[in-house]
Formats: sequence, structure tokens, C-alpha cells
Amino acid sequence: MRISSFASILLVSCILLFMSFITNSYASNSLDLIGNETKIKMGQFLSYVEADSDLSIEQLLQNHRSIDWHANTRQSPSFYSTDQACWLKFKLNNLNDKSNEYFLAIDFPLLDEVEVYVVDPLANVSQQIGRSGLSQPVYERDIQHRSFVFPLMIEPETQVDIYLRIKNDGFTQLPITLWTPSTFYQLESLAIGLIAALLGVILAISVYSIFVYNAVKDKTFLYYSLYALCFFGFYVSLKGFGLQFFWDDQPNLSQSLFIVFMGFALAFLGLFNISFLKIQSHSYYAYRLFRILIFSCFSLILVPFIFPHIVGIVIGMSLALIISLSTLYVGYRAYQHKLEGSGRFLMSWICFAIGIFIIILNRSGVIDRTIFTEFGLVIGQIVSFVILFHALMGRIKLAQSQSVAAQDKAMSHYQMFHDIYQHAVEAHYTTTEDGRIVRGNQAFVDLLKFETIENLLSEQTNMAHFYLDVKDRQQLVRKAKELGRMIGYHAQWRRKDGRNIWVSINLRYQADTIDGNVLIGSIIDITESKKAEKQLEFMATHDALTGLYNRREFEKRLNDALFECNDEVSHTLLYMDLDQFKVVNDTCGHKAGDILLRQLTEEMRDIIEGKGTLARLGGDEFGVLLMDCTGDEAFVLAYQVKQSVQEFRFVWDSRVFTVGVSIGMVEVNEKIQSIDEVLSIADTACFTAKEQGRNRIHTYTELDKDVKRHHAEMEQVTQINKALEEDRFFLEFQIIMPIKVHEKLHYELLIRMQGENGERIPPGLFLPAAERYNLMAQIDQWVINHYFNWLSEHPDHMQNLSKCAINLSGPSLGNEDMRLYILNAFEQYKIPYNKICFEITESLAITQLDKTLGFIKTFRNLGCHFSLDDFGSGFSSYGYLKNLPVDYLKIDGAFVKDMLVDPIDCAMVKSINEVAKAIGMSTIAEFVESEEILLQLQEIGVDYAQGYFVNKPKPLAELLDISIPEIK
Repeated sequence: MRISSFASILLVSCILLFMSFITNSYASNSLDLIGNETKIKMGQFLSYVEADSDLSIEQLLQNHRSIDWHANTRQSPSFYSTDQACWLKFKLNNLNDKSNEYFLAIDFPLLDEVEVYVVDPLANVSQQIGRSGLSQPVYERDIQHRSFVFPLMIEPETQVDIYLRIKNDGFTQLPITLWTPSTFYQLESLAIGLIAALLGVILAISVYSIFVYNAVKDKTFLYYSLYALCFFGFYVSLKGFGLQFFWDDQPNLSQSLFIVFMGFALAFLGLFNISFLKIQSHSYYAYRLFRILIFSCFSLILVPFIFPHIVGIVIGMSLALIISLSTLYVGYRAYQHKLEGSGRFLMSWICFAIGIFIIILNRSGVIDRTIFTEFGLVIGQIVSFVILFHALMGRIKLAQSQSVAAQDKAMSHYQMFHDIYQHAVEAHYTTTEDGRIVRGNQAFVDLLKFETIENLLSEQTNMAHFYLDVKDRQQLVRKAKELGRMIGYHAQWRRKDGRNIWVSINLRYQADTIDGNVLIGSIIDITESKKAEKQLEFMATHDALTGLYNRREFEKRLNDALFECNDEVSHTLLYMDLDQFKVVNDTCGHKAGDILLRQLTEEMRDIIEGKGTLARLGGDEFGVLLMDCTGDEAFVLAYQVKQSVQEFRFVWDSRVFTVGVSIGMVEVNEKIQSIDEVLSIADTACFTAKEQGRNRIHTYTELDKDVKRHHAEMEQVTQINKALEEDRFFLEFQIIMPIKVHEKLHYELLIRMQGENGERIPPGLFLPAAERYNLMAQIDQWVINHYFNWLSEHPDHMQNLSKCAINLSGPSLGNEDMRLYILNAFEQYKIPYNKICFEITESLAITQLDKTLGFIKTFRNLGCHFSLDDFGSGFSSYGYLKNLPVDYLKIDGAFVKDMLVDPIDCAMVKSINEVAKAIGMSTIAEFVESEEILLQLQEIGVDYAQGYFVNKPKPLAELLDISIPEIK
């Protein structure tokens, strides 16, 4: 843009201002009506005077001659704010021989009060022909119009005086016109159409700017739109269109809304200027000035509700003038700095400023009312809006072209990085927090043995699927979120082909991306290095010949076990030395000796595996560490190892060799101070075993009480075998009572042994020895045979029997011969399968799970029931329950008997009951020894109760006349 453009605009502005100062002739005394007038501007015929607001028309007429009337010299008289009323008068002389009807129009919609009187000058009599004001709704006026229009009928050949009383709080301009009705309505329609068109253009620009703002998110368009809307509200308030069309029931709002819309319009204008010209980054002081002006404009909104109307007008006009000048200044400065669009901005606000100056000068009475003062503001605004909008769209087009160029450059860079990403040797991937795979390169796809990323996503979309242990990913993600990134995290993955691999993962956490919160990672396959690492670790901790732990690793584990010992925790160490091994070594050579050691290792491993740690300590010496295993249980394992070695036969060059093993057994407890001490004790115990005859176990105790106990157990074994031979066992029963519903007899069989002298021996004294020395299968056979025989002899009892629970030991469950024996017994005695419920203990069932499941499947298919005994005392893993298809779960009595005083025991009972019910099992509580316990079990929901409160064990014969106790 060139300077000549500004010169042209300034020249036009001066011409407009000059034309605005042109006025008509001075006031004349009277207006002669000859009948062909359609529109008469009354300014030159007016006289006016300011008088007390309480002065009436009668008082005015009485003192007419003493009042100093002033002749009006302007087309539209203007008055400043005053508390007085303004009286205007003019004379009408109808020279026609017929009556003339006119509309007297005062085109100033915001007047507080207007009164019109017709006075007969000869009779000096007045008549009020109209009274109105801003408070009167348009629809209640004689002529429904936004301005004040009064009908006036002039009789033929008469002369009348017209008096107008005006009262207003603010600058008052009174364009008074006399219209013929037809002309008035015709021109009014044209004026409304023109104004509606102009305001429609402003509204259209505003709405379109909002759409543009929604598209480009540039606040400049938003401020521009809001300014246009507020200017619309300001103009319709100023010109009275608001009280005529929008808030016709609240006409008093016009004065307040006029100021409110002015304040909003000026405020949004200031915000628009700051955004469009980027004032904040170019001029600190101009930015501070506009911030102050914007705050002042928003404050102007409150003025109409606090101060008189004139205060709002003065402040509003002042702010408009200051903002106009400030806008022109910053626009000119921006033009000097060649800011994009600043030239068109300056042109638009010169048009805006001209319209503002004209209306300010007109409303303040400096220039007279003309067509330029009435339409200049809105026309100037439209021109300004169009120029500004063109400037804004130009800026958008420039930004779009720059954006397209930047996008092209970014796409070029993206393509380059994409090629690097896709062809990188290292695997890269991106996932969401929950594991959903977003993208991955070809190396990532190849690592997992898929063909393409699409193929991978079609089969597996979650990263967690590839982790062998999902907890690894959870820990990795948690650390990445906490630290921002993780470097070199090792985890095991499973590929599509089923092979497990080790990977090293570098992971970075990135929040608020287009994909949400994501994890960006890279992966290296470290399987081979892991294998080498594990091989080195294995060599460092294992014996090369046998593959067992070496002495160094064994001592480390023994030291850890010693550190764990306390009053409740102790372990057992077995120190073993082969007997007669030197004979094989000397006779057949070291190669034969090595093979012998490897074969014996496998024999011992079969016994110890899963129960303890087996190690080769050197030469023909071995060690076993049994964690949380002491006393008899440890001795049994030692005995099994001894027997296994003793029964082993080594064949070399057609010669057969036997070896033995001497075992020293030591309890590892808190009394031992070091591993050297415990190893020394164990070695001594082993030496003692050799001295005592080799191929034996010597248990180290302070008083040798264990030896006595073992002797007693051996005596018990002898007694058990004799009792089986002499049939000195007998059966008792104990009722299992349903808590909620009644059913037929349900009881458990209990075995007792009778001593040689007729004394009653409880099971706790002989069953442990029977279990330890593998006599339980024979006892189980005795129980099955004797009970089935008794039951077949009492068919009436069998008819009333619901279920009989028979305990089976672990060896019976895993013995195929025992399974056939039980099946034959069912067939021999014709016992219905559904009458029998086999009880198996939790610990035995879990340790030989496969055999247990086979036994259960066989008899369950035939109709037998199964019960899991003493649940909670053994492995206590709820996970095993899903794998054991049993019907009843017996809650260990250790929890039941103290559940009224121990909240933990009570919680355990509740927990076991709830889990059993969820799986579909019925529950039986043992050790029910009081009514209070029974009631508590009933409240929890346990199905059956067994214990001394329900029924003490009794001989089997008493079953024939027993009844089921009821719960009271």
C-alpha cells in the first residue's frame, strides 16, 4: 500500500466533515402549510427554552411573554445533560380549506420523557395530544415506532402553536420532522430494509468468523467476531431497534444495553488489536496501554447499573476516542515495520475512526445531523469489517502456504526417518500403557517370527502376550513411568514359533501423544549371551562330573539356611560318604568310578529332588540340605537314600559291585554358630556311622533321644504287623451332621488298635509309624474289607445310609493293586458306589497329584464321592482346588476350635468356605466342640459339622440304633 491511499482517505474524511457542518437557514417564525408537503424538517422553525422540570404547560403559557425563547439555528437542536426540562415550540398555519393530517416524529429513541401540546393562540388554550418516553413499550404507543411519533390533525385555515416538553439524562439531539403518514411509512420501510441489510452483513461476517476460528483456532477471528456482534448490539440499542424488535417488554434496558454493548465492543476491539498486530511481542508499553483500556472497557459494563446514564455516555465516548487514536497509532507503527496485513488494518480503522468522530461530534452538538451522521457509522464499520476480514483471510492464506511448505519439509524428514526406522537392525516398537501395539519396524516383526506388522497385529495386539512372565512387563512399565526411561532391562519373551528368547529392552515413557500415553522401546536379542552367562554360572556353582551343586554353592546355601534359623525355623543336614567306593575305583579304574558316581547321583536325585538340596562335596562325599525338614521326616529321607544306595548294583566288565553309604544327620538350628561348626558336626556323625558298621545313619543329638524314638517306632511296626495278623483292629464312627438341611446318616470311619493286653491304642501312636514304614496300604485294605463286610450284613442300615467317609493313605492312592482291590471289594459285597466317600489328605493329594487324579477319576465315574481332609494344614493353596474334583472340603480343626477367640482362625474358616462354595464344593468343619462354634459356623454358611459337640466316636455296632441330632 502507498501513502497516496491514506491521502485519499483523509481527503474524503475532510469532505464528509465539511458537509456535516452545512446547515439550513435560520429559524423562521411559522410554517405555512399549503397541502403539498410530504416531509418538513422542523429545525429552522423551532424556538426553545430550558425551564424547571416542574413547570406545567399552563404556567408556561401564563408567563409566555416573560420567557426568553431562543431561536434554533440548527436542523437538529442539541442539548447537554441537565436536570431541567427543555421546552420547544413552533407555529403551524394551515392555509388550505381542508384538514391536514401529519405525523410529528422525534427521531431520538432514548428520550426519558416527551410531551406534545397543541395550543390555540387566540384562546390561549392547550391540549395534550401525546405523551411518551423510553419507559413506554413501543406496542403501547399511539404510533408503534422505535422513535417518538405523534399524530397531528390541523383544521382548515387555522393557526396553532405546538409545544414539546423534553426531559432526558444525557446528550440530547432532537431531529424533529413533520411527515405525511403515507410518506412516513414508505420511507420507514426503506430505512428498516437498509439498516437490516447493513446489520445482516455484520452478522454474516461475525458468524463466518466463528466458523473460521473453529477451523484454524486463531483467537484473532474470535475477537473479531465478538466485536462485530457487540457492535451489532450497540447499534440496535442506539437506534431503538432493540426496544422495537428484541426487548420490547423492557424498553428501559435500551440505555443500559447501549453502554454495555459499547463496553464489550471496545474491549473486544482492544483484544483484536493485540492479537492481530501482535502488540505484546512488538511494544511493551502499547501492550500495557491496551490492557488498561480493555480493563476499563469491561468496567464500563457496570457503569449503567451504578451511575447516571450521562456518566456512561461520557466514559464510553472517551474510551472510544482513546481506543480509536491508540489503534491508529499502533496500526501506523505496524505499517512502518511492514507487518503482514498492517496496511489494510490501518485503512479499516481510518474508516472506523471517521465514523466514531462523526457520531461523537454529532451527539455532542458540534456538527449537525445529516445522512452522513446517521449512516456513516454503520457504513464505515462495514467497510472496516470487510477490509479487516480480507486482511485476516490473507494472513490465513499466508499461514496455510507456510504450513504446506513446512508439512512438505516435515514429510521429507519423516520419510527419511521412517526409512531409517523401518530398516534399522535394532527392533523398535511403540505400545500404549495397557500394552496395545501401535507400531513396530521390520526388525521387531522378524524378532517375533512374523511376516509383516499387519500379520502380527492380526494375531496378537497386546505386548503382554510375548512375556513369559507378565510381571516383568508390569515392573518395566512402572519403572519407565517413574524414571522416564529404562535402559537394558532383561526379560524372557516367547516368539510365534514357541521358542523362548532373552531380550534387552530400552524403554522410554511418552505422555500425551496422538496415541495417548505411550511406551517407545528398542529391543536386542541377547539369547546367546544369556546362554553363555548361564553356562558360566552353572560351571561356577555345579560339579562338572555329576551336575550336582558343588561344595562352594552348597556352603553358600547352608549359610543362608543357618541365617534363617530361629525358635520356629530349623533344617537338617545329611553328610554322606560312600562305603566300598574305593574298591570300584581301585579295581576298575577312575573311569568306572566316575560312571558309578553319575549313576548313584541319579538314584539319589530321584529321592531328594523337590525335597532338598543335593550336592557333591568332593570325592565320594555328598551333602543334602533339607529346608524346614527335621526329625523323623528328615530321617525317612535319609533312610530312603541309604536303601537306594544299598540296593544299587553297579556292573562293570561282567562284574557286579555293591556299595553302601554312611550318613551323619544334624539338625541345623539357631544354636549352631557357623557353617564350619555344622559341617564339622555332620562329618563327625558320618564318621560315627562308619565306625558303627558302615551303611547306616547316625543322628547327632545331645542326649541321643532320637535313637530311642526310632527304636520305639520299630517296636510299633512290629506291633502293627502282629495286630494285622491277629485282627486286633476295630472300627468306630463319628457323625457328620448337616447344619442347614436334614439328610440320611453321614459319618466317618475311624480305626483303632487293641494292644496285646486288651488296651485301646489311639491312632496317633501307631499311624505315624505305619505311614513312615509303608504299612498304610495294608491298614487301608483291612478297613475296606471289614467295613464292606459289615455293611453287607446290615442292609437296613445301608438303606438309611447317605454316605460313609473312609480315609485313604497316600500309598493307596498311587498303588494300582490297591485300586483293583477296592474295585473287587465293591463287587464282592455289592456295595452301592454312591454310599462311599473316600477322604484324602491335602498334602498327600498334592505331592502325587497325577496319581491322585487318576484314582479319583476311576471311582468318581462309578459314583463314589471324595472329600479333601485337613484342608489348611498342608499346602493350603487355593489354586490346587480347581484341579481336584472333590465333593467335600474338610476345614482343618486347628482353625475351627479357636475361631471364637482368634479372628485369624475365623477369617481362615470364612475364606476356605467361600472358595469352596465358589468352586462348587460342600464344606465340613472338624473339631466342633461347643454350641457357640456350631452357631458361628451356621452364620458363616458351612454345610456340615463334625466334632465332640455333635457326636463322640463310638463303636460301629451303635450305628444300628442311632438318630441324627437336630440343631436347636
